Amino acid sequence: MLVCQCKSALLYWIILLALLPLAVHTTSLAQCAPGAIICETFGAGPRGALPSGQTNFMYRAAACPNDGEYNIVDAVDGSCHGDAWHTVTEDHTPGDVKGNMFIVNASFQPSEFFSQKAEGLCPGVTYEFSMWVLNINKVLQPGICDEYILRNPIIAMRVEQADGTLIREVVQPAVTRSANPVWVQLSMPFVIQTNANDVVVKLINKGLGGCGNDLVIDDISFRPVHPSLSIQFPNTSASETTVCADTRLTLSVGAAAGYPNPVYAWQQSADNVNWTPVPGSGQATYTINPVRAGRTYYRLRNAQPINSAAIGRSQCSAESNVLIVNGRPDAPFNLGDDLALCDGRPVVLQVPNELPAGTSFVWSDQSKNRQLTVSTPGSYWLETNLDGCTYSDTVQAELENCHLEDVYIPDAFSPNSDAVNDKLVVIHSGDFTSYSFRVYDRWGSVIFSSRQAEVHWDGTFRNQPCPVGAYAWTIDYSVLNAKNEERHFVRSGQVMLVR
Repeated sequence: MLVCQCKSALLYWIILLALLPLAVHTTSLAQCAPGAIICETFGAGPRGALPSGQTNFMYRAAACPNDGEYNIVDAVDGSCHGDAWHTVTEDHTPGDVKGNMFIVNASFQPSEFFSQKAEGLCPGVTYEFSMWVLNINKVLQPGICDEYILRNPIIAMRVEQADGTLIREVVQPAVTRSANPVWVQLSMPFVIQTNANDVVVKLINKGLGGCGNDLVIDDISFRPVHPSLSIQFPNTSASETTVCADTRLTLSVGAAAGYPNPVYAWQQSADNVNWTPVPGSGQATYTINPVRAGRTYYRLRNAQPINSAAIGRSQCSAESNVLIVNGRPDAPFNLGDDLALCDGRPVVLQVPNELPAGTSFVWSDQSKNRQLTVSTPGSYWLETNLDGCTYSDTVQAELENCHLEDVYIPDAFSPNSDAVNDKLVVIHSGDFTSYSFRVYDRWGSVIFSSRQAEVHWDGTFRNQPCPVGAYAWTIDYSVLNAKNEERHFVRSGQVMLVR
C-alpha cells in the first residue's frame, strides 16, 4: 500500500506547483510554517484528481485506494483493507471543516515517485521543505503479510541542481505506527547554490509497500529560513516611541544582525500593510529627518550581496521587527527667502497667520509680537511651540546693492572742455558681463559705438564737434544680479547735447 510514496509525491508536487505557478488548492497560511511561500492544504470539500503529470500514481475516488493509488479525502475510513487503518475524522488542522488530506496506498517497491523543477529561487538562501504525515496503519504486530517486518513510510527528500548535481538528500526516519492517529512533521533544510537559482526536487520512497507503508499528508510548506534581524531605537528596547514631528530620530540594527556583510533596505508604512522603500537608506542605521506627524511604521530588510536586486522579495531577504514612531504635531512654517537690506530700508517679518490654534511663538530678540522689524545685517529666527513641540526657521539679512541691474544715463551733457559733464557717461554700480552702447543722429545714423563701458561719447563724430541738439541712444547689456544670476537688458532714450 503506497501511501508513503504518493503522499510525498504530492508533497513535492504541491511545492513545485506553487513555485511554478501551477493550479493548486490552498487555504490559510496559518496551517503552514510562518513565512511560507508555498502552503498546500488540499482545500476543503469535494476534490478530484491532481493535474496530469504530477504523479505516476493512479487516482481512485474511493474510500480505500489500493496499492499504487491515491485519493483526496476529508476523512479516512478505518474499516479499509480488513480494518487495518486508523479512523481519521479530520485533517491536520483542528476544526478545519471538511478539510482535505492526501491519502496514498504505497506501491510495492521503493522508487522515486516525484520530480519537479523549481525556478526563480534566491541563491545562497536556506529553504525549509516540510509536511505533516500520519501513518494510517494501526496493525501494531507484524505477520505473514509483511513477512513479520512492519512496513512503515520512509521518505527520502532530495534536491539537485538543474544539471543533476546533488545539493542535499535527507532520508527521513520511518514514520512509525501508533495505537491512535498521530501527525508527524518531516522537514529538510537546504541552501540554493550561489551559481544557480533553479533546482530539481525529488521524493523517493525507501519503504516497501504491500502490507503497510500507507499514509496521509497535509499542510505542505516551503519557506525561506533567514537569520534573525532586529532594529531598535536609541537606548531602549521598546517597539514604539513618541517624539515631536520635524525632529530627527535614528534607528539602527539591534542584537540580531541578519545576514553578514549585507545590503540594506529600510522601509516605511502608514498602515503596517503597504510598505515603500526609504530613499538613500542603504546603511545599518537610518535617521528619520524629519519625523512625520502621525503614526509611521519602520522595518529593515537585509540580504546577501548576490540578492541585492531582489532585496524587496521576502524569500530573498531577512525581515526585521517593526518599530512604530508617533510624531506629535508641531507648528511648521516658512519665513521665506533671506533678506536684502537695500539703501538702509528696514524689512518687516510677519508671524504666519495659518499657525494651529494654541501655538505660541518667540522671535530671536525674545519679543512675542506678530511682527519683527529688521534693519541691520544678521540672523533672525522665529520659533513656534505647540504643546511642547518646537519648530524654528531662520533667515539671514545682508546689506546689498539692490541696483545692480540698473544703469543711469544723463538727460544732457556739455562737451565744452570745461571738465564738467564733457562726456556722456553710462553710470552703473557693478560690472557688465556684456555691453554695447550706440548714439544716433536725427537721421538714425550711428555716430558713436562702444563695447567698452569705460569708453564714453565726447560729442564728436569723425573728430568734428556735433551740433547742439537731441541725440538718440540705445544700450544692450548683461549684468549679474544679487543672486549671481545673469540678466540681459536692452534700453533706449535721448540725450541733449549743449555747449
